[in-house]
Amino acid sequence: MQPPFHSIHLDPSRDPPEAYWEAFELFEELWARLRGFKASCGQDQVLLNLIRHLEHQLVIAGLILAFQLELLDG
Repeated sequence: MQPPFHSIHLDPSRDPPEAYWEAFELFEELWARLRGFKASCGQDQVLLNLIRHLEHQLVIAGLILAFQLELLDG
């Protein structure tokens, strides 16, 4: 599954600021680590619910960052 933080840049002049790019990379790394940990949790519902919550929070944080980029670009 493709991480929800992946983006393709065709025009380098429209790349996000470096700090934003680093934030997206951090979100992508955290996403991958959560997915790996999720696979090793088996049927532990407490951990699975926690991981699901953290995944939702990461997606929300990524959306907020993407919206902020749109505002900077516009």
